[in-house]
Amino acid sequence: MAEKNYVVNVKTKIGTIFTVRADTAEELNTNILEVINFSVHESVAGLEELLTGIVATPANPVDVVLAAVGGEVISTTPTAPAFAPVPPPAVAPTAVGARLCSHGPMIGRKGQGAKGEWKGLFCPTPKGTAGQCDPIWLNRSQPEWATI
Repeated sequence: MAEKNYVVNVKTKIGTIFTVRADTAEELNTNILEVINFSVHESVAGLEELLTGIVATPANPVDVVLAAVGGEVISTTPTAPAFAPVPPPAVAPTAVGARLCSHGPMIGRKGQGAKGEWKGLFCPTPKGTAGQCDPIWLNRSQPEWATI
């Protein structure tokens, strides 16, 4: 069998790969519409259920539209965070009046820079963690300056 110019592979939710082939874009469109109009996707789902005992969950509406028009997703807007929230540490603040961020007690750090000594309070999550809180830079007039 000679390779077709247009090939679309669709992987079902439980892993079956379904392929639609055509020599022209018009033929591909016709073949995809036939898959939809003749409910081939339902037949494939029924066959999967029969052979594996796994019932596929209802299709995502975006996937249905993509299959119908032969498109692709170029950008998404997540409805939920793409990362797991960082649980707060089980450690209580060690000092009275210690500053807290949403991840727990902030950590005091100090260093030497081009403009002299600096001090700040930092989120307890590891550097680069998604959703990490911004540092709080301290001035010499703030009480925390003396404790760091």
